[in-house]
Amino acid sequence: MALVIKRTSSWWYALFKSNGRRRAINLKVRIEGTRPASIGDTGDDAFERSRGKAIEAHDQLLRKFEEDRTGERALKRLAELKVGREVTFPKLADLADHWNKIPRRKAPDGQYANQCRLRLKRFATWVAEHQSDATEFVAVKPETAKAFMEAEAKREVSPKTWNDMLKLLRATFKHLHPHLSDGSNPFHGLVTKATETVNREPFTVEELKAIIEACANDDFIRPVIVTGMCTAMRRGDCCLLKWSDVDLAAGFLSVKTAKTGETVDIPIFPTLAEELARAKAKAGTSEFSFPDPALMYRSNPDGITWRVKQVIARALDSLSPKGTPALPEATDPAEVRARVEAYLGRLGDSARVSRMRAVFDAYAGGANLGQVMATTGCSRGTVSNYLNELERETGASIIRGNRRGVKVDVLQRDRENGQRRASLHDFHSFRVTWITLALAAGVPLELVQRVTGHRTVAVVLKHYFRPGREDFKQVLFKAMPNMLGATALAPAKVNMRRIIERMTHRTLKKDRVRLLGLLASI
Repeated sequence: MALVIKRTSSWWYALFKSNGRRRAINLKVRIEGTRPASIGDTGDDAFERSRGKAIEAHDQLLRKFEEDRTGERALKRLAELKVGREVTFPKLADLADHWNKIPRRKAPDGQYANQCRLRLKRFATWVAEHQSDATEFVAVKPETAKAFMEAEAKREVSPKTWNDMLKLLRATFKHLHPHLSDGSNPFHGLVTKATETVNREPFTVEELKAIIEACANDDFIRPVIVTGMCTAMRRGDCCLLKWSDVDLAAGFLSVKTAKTGETVDIPIFPTLAEELARAKAKAGTSEFSFPDPALMYRSNPDGITWRVKQVIARALDSLSPKGTPALPEATDPAEVRARVEAYLGRLGDSARVSRMRAVFDAYAGGANLGQVMATTGCSRGTVSNYLNELERETGASIIRGNRRGVKVDVLQRDRENGQRRASLHDFHSFRVTWITLALAAGVPLELVQRVTGHRTVAVVLKHYFRPGREDFKQVLFKAMPNMLGATALAPAKVNMRRIIERMTHRTLKKDRVRLLGLLASI
């Protein structure tokens, strides 16, 4: 550092060199007296007195930098040099709250926002235990960030979950700490993992019929399922469908999707038209087409998922020759608790795990569902979901009584990595089914995108177009007969024979054109 003055300023400055660039810091000491021709020359008494004050301020600033060159104060001063104003850094404990205040074009979904806040709080808690001197988030060291991500990997989370955590933390540090270069971001340089994508499988026509039959008498969930089948809309858009989005006279839905904000135009199929007509007949003052599912979705979306999975599981079970899977065998209470604690331990420490443990403790203590709800503050759907998950994942008998939900193991499959099984059949499968059937039937891709709201073709083809092998073969046979050899010529030969057998002198010219057309297609 060095002491300097500027021609156009009446203040003393300290010259500081950072990243190969020189920057001047105002020492807040005013130049007095008459300036000499050069700063190295001696000025009058007033000038030299102000120089003495500037030297004192310069030395004090230099000591601060030397005392903490890599710590919090140096980082703050460097940031102030860049932006030319005072900079404050958030406390690590307040990281989740600051993330919530980051300006965004669109507010994040409530469930996603809560998940991000819980992850940031877990990170802050972990850093407080492993780098106790880091009170502000800019003090987090790269080795601490790396150690945290290694700890996440040891929890055996899936590669996607690991990547989501890395992206969240890296982006959060970038948003809240934009003043310095990327090298100051402790998560800079960490590489995402290769992920295992498990796509939903589409339903066959027989399975769709079985699903409709399985929910035929369920006036609560049937409208939502039929809407999903007929529109390819996501769960939330189906549950929150409004009458203002429905034009029964024109036979169209015009819905602004919650996820992407795209407005989609969807023809109303006859099955959905019947469902909407029934809903219209008993419509009250609600703005929603299906008021009860809308109410549950806004308070307990998992309850909708559970009901849909129950219907799908019953439908698929009715088509399976194996029958209903056996329920878990009764297990000693101590063994049940040990299995539950082992499973919850693998999930880590989160608000969801705490609620699940509280539900299990209350239920295992003899409380009924109503008492568990009162004790834990969880809804009936959440309590049922937690108990069913614990029973499924531990293989132990937990739920009392004869009224059990259908086991949904057939709707999932194990992952190579990760704590949870992958879902193959759920509400989103209706979206996959609609797209697969539409594309296999020859509906142009641009029309499919207009219905689904997808912005890119790659997403549709990679994640949603999932034809079975036999369906795929039939589509190719139909679309490309010239490439399939003798088998493809058979229909043409049959048609030619029929034309020749029915040919008369009156139809000669017309039949001749038809025959030439068939010959050209072979």
